[in-house]
Amino acid sequence: MWQPLVWGAMMVSSSAAVPVEPYSSRPTDAEMAFVEQWTGFLLGRGPAATGRYTADLPFSFKCGDRSSRDWVKIETARIESGDWQENGARTHVLTWRDDQTSLSCEMRLREFRGHPAFDWVVRVRNEGTADSAKIHDFWGIDTCWNATDGSMPILHRSIGSPGHEDDFQFRSEFMHNSMWDKRRRIPMDTPSNTRWGEIHSYNIPNDHRSSAVWLPFFNYQTGGDGLITGLGWSGAWRAYFDHQGGGSSTILAGVENLDTILRPGEAVRSTLNLALYWQGELMHGQNLFRRLVLDHYTPHMDGKPVEPPIPGVVWGGIPSAEHLEIIEKIQEYEIPFDVYWFDAGWYGTGTVPSYSVFEGDWGIMAGDWRPNPNWHHGTLKPVSDAAHALGMKFLVWVEPCRALQGRPVTLEHPEYFLTGNADGEARDGQTLLLDLGNPEALNWAVDVVASLVEDYGMDWYEEDFNLDPNPYLEAAAEPDRWGMREMRFIEGHFAFWDTLLQRFPNLAILNCASGGRRIDLESISRGEPLWRSDYNCFPEATAESTQDQSYGIQHWLPIQGSMIRGWSMYDTYEARCALSPGMETGIVAKTPEEWLQLKANVIQAKRCKRYFMGDYYPLANQQRDPAAWTAYHLFLPEEQEGMLVALRRAKSDVAAMTFDLLTIDPARQWEFEDYDSGKRWVASGRQIREEGFEVAITQRRGSRLIFYRPAP
Repeated sequence: MWQPLVWGAMMVSSSAAVPVEPYSSRPTDAEMAFVEQWTGFLLGRGPAATGRYTADLPFSFKCGDRSSRDWVKIETARIESGDWQENGARTHVLTWRDDQTSLSCEMRLREFRGHPAFDWVVRVRNEGTADSAKIHDFWGIDTCWNATDGSMPILHRSIGSPGHEDDFQFRSEFMHNSMWDKRRRIPMDTPSNTRWGEIHSYNIPNDHRSSAVWLPFFNYQTGGDGLITGLGWSGAWRAYFDHQGGGSSTILAGVENLDTILRPGEAVRSTLNLALYWQGELMHGQNLFRRLVLDHYTPHMDGKPVEPPIPGVVWGGIPSAEHLEIIEKIQEYEIPFDVYWFDAGWYGTGTVPSYSVFEGDWGIMAGDWRPNPNWHHGTLKPVSDAAHALGMKFLVWVEPCRALQGRPVTLEHPEYFLTGNADGEARDGQTLLLDLGNPEALNWAVDVVASLVEDYGMDWYEEDFNLDPNPYLEAAAEPDRWGMREMRFIEGHFAFWDTLLQRFPNLAILNCASGGRRIDLESISRGEPLWRSDYNCFPEATAESTQDQSYGIQHWLPIQGSMIRGWSMYDTYEARCALSPGMETGIVAKTPEEWLQLKANVIQAKRCKRYFMGDYYPLANQQRDPAAWTAYHLFLPEEQEGMLVALRRAKSDVAAMTFDLLTIDPARQWEFEDYDSGKRWVASGRQIREEGFEVAITQRRGSRLIFYRPAP
C-alpha cells in the first residue's frame, strides 16, 4: 500500500504539546553509538547489536558453488586502518585470500566523523593462474534489518527520472500484503520494474541507467528508528526488501548484471554501499542523509562543496553573434547570473538552423565536438570571453559517449565504439556508444573535453548521456563473461571524470543523462545533477509538475537543479515552482517587461539558494492535484535561519493553511519577512508551535515566500 504524505499541515489547539527541542539534523549520541558498535563489530572489535542486523559482513558473492560466507569472515580478516582525513572520513581495508578458489577479496569500509553512517566497496580478484569459476550473486548489501518491537516496516523511496510529471515522487509503502498476511517483498530489478509500470499504467523506460526508474536511495523505517541504504553504481542495479513478518526483514542490493569468469589478475567490484542509522522522526533521518550527501557525496573545491550556480541557459545552435547580443542584454539589465550556459546544438557541420531543441540537424552531429563553422565560425572563444568579462562563468554542453556513424571519429577509430549489432558492424547514421572500457577510447574522450576546457576557458562541463548503454554492452558480451563490458564501461566513466578533475582542479561537472537518469552515490560525488528531469524540456510541462518534482527530490538531495518549464519566460509563481539551488532560466526574453521579470527571478533564486543546503521539512503536497497546495520549509541549523515556500494552485479554494514549523524553538521570539511586500513581524515561538503558523494566499495560482530567523 502506498500512501501520499502531507507532513506539516495541521489543526491544533492551545493545549497541543510543544517539544522541548526543535527538530535537528544533528545526530544523537545514541545514533552515533549504534553505528560505532556496528563498524566496531565489522572490524573485529566487539559484538553485534543483538538481532538488529546480520551478525556477519554486510555483503556476499559466489564463485561457482562456493559462497563468500564460507571464507570471507570477520575473524579471518587482515585489517589496515587509515587515519582520519581532513574531510572527516577514515578508511579501513579488510582483505581475505581463499586457496580453494584462488580469489582475494577486499572491503574498503569508510566511516564518517559526525555522521551515523558508513559505506563500503568490495573488490574480488583472481589471484590464480587459470580462469576462475563464475562470479555471481554479487550482493553489495546482504543483511537483515529487524525492528526492536515487531513493528510493521515502511519502505520510503522515490521514483527516479523517467521524464514524467511524477519524477522523484516520494512514496511510503507498508511491508505487508494485507491485514492478514503481514509479509511483503518489494523487488526492484528490470523485470519487476517493467511489471510495476504495467500495473500502475506507468510508462517505465527500458533503461538501465542508475535512476531511470527508481532513485537508488531507500529509507527502511522500523517503528521508532530506521536504516537508510544507498547505492553508487551508474548502471543496472537490483534491490529487494523482504519482510518475513514480525518486523524481521532481509535487504539485498547490488549489481544486476554480473555472471562472469575472472581471468588471472582480473577483478570486479561491487556497488558503493551506504548504511545510515536514525532514530525518532522520519524527516530527521532524511535530513541526516541530506547532510551526509552534502559533506561526503558532493563534489568539493578548496575544501567546500561546489556551489551550484544560478545560470542563464541559451541554446547552443543560436549563432555566436546573437549570443553576444544576449550577453549585452544581461549587462544592460544587470542580471546577476552566475553562469552562462551554452547548451546543445553548437557542434558539428549542420546547415539547418536551430533555435531550440526541437529544430535543426544538430542531433545527428553527435561525435563531432568542434564548434559549427556556420554558426560559430569554428570557435566559442568570443562568447566565452564576453561571459567572463561580465563576471559569469562559462558552461558548455557535451555528450562524449554518443556518436552517429559517419562522424569523423567513427570513421577514423571505429574500434572506439560499440554498435549494438550482433555482427559488430556499424550502419550509416546509426547511434554508437563510446566504449569507455577501451583505454584508447577513454583517452580520446578525456582529450576532447580537456581541449574544450583549455580552448574556451570552460568553468563548468555539462555531460549529457542520451542512451541506455546496456543493449550495446550486452551485444558485445563474450561467452561466460556476462556483465564484464558494463563493469569496465562504468569503471571507465568514473575514471574519465576523475581524470578531468585531477587535470583541472577548478573545473565543475554538471551531471546529466536524459535529465536525472544518472543519480547515484558515485555519480553525484563527481558531478552535480543540476538538470534533474528532461520533462521540463517539453511545452506540455506544467508548473505544478515542477512543484511535485521539487517536493520529492528534496527528501534526498540538497543540491539539484530545475528549469522554469520549457524555454519561455513566465511569472513569479512559475519561478517559485522551480526554486532549487541550481535553478536554471532559459533566456528567451524579448520585451523590457520579460527582461525585468527574468532579473527578478534570478535575484529571488540567489536569495533562496543557500537555504537548500540546510534541512528540509515538507508541509503539504498532493501529486497532480490542481486544487492542492504545495508547501515546504528549509532551515539552516547553524545560522538558525529558515525559508518557507507556499504555492496555491489554480483550482484551489483554500485561501489559507496552518502549518507546524518544526524548526521553531518555542523558547525564542522569531522575526519573519515576507519577500514580496518586505513586511517584517515578530512572533512567539511557543505560540507558533502551539497554534501553528498561518500562511494566507489570497489569489489562486499564487505563492508566498517567507524568511525567518530569531528576533534580534
